[in-house]
Amino acid sequence: MELTKRYYSISEVAQMFEMNISKLRFWEEQFPTLTPKRDRSGDRKYTQDDIKHLQEIVELVEDQGYTIEGAKKALDNKRKKKNVNQAVIDQLIEIKFFMTFLSDSLDKDSDLLEDEEEDTEDEDNNDEYKENEDDEGKQITQT
Repeated sequence: MELTKRYYSISEVAQMFEMNISKLRFWEEQFPTLTPKRDRSGDRKYTQDDIKHLQEIVELVEDQGYTIEGAKKALDNKRKKKNVNQAVIDQLIEIKFFMTFLSDSLDKDSDLLEDEEEDTEDEDNNDEYKENEDDEGKQITQT
């Protein structure tokens, strides 16, 4: 089933799933997670996400033989599983942020150390320059 529109009417959705409009309304009552938007006149407008959720319900109830209560529990378990995975993903994102921050800090420290080393080398070169002056303060050029 290819979804191309942004919103679908209840009759279009009923046609997609080959069911009565009254059955869709009933499932809205039974499954609180199925909540299509309504336009100003009160007509239901199903989004692509609503239709995907309805597809899950149809598969559980009609294809796999779940009762409505069983389908609710299966959907809740699926949602809880996603929430657990999301917690792990959130932790990994925090770790990545910290590691990036740490890497950037080390790069900055490395740059500072290199600058200090260059400054030290410049001072050493200045000391050699001073050593190459004769007693009268005239510069002696090296060859």
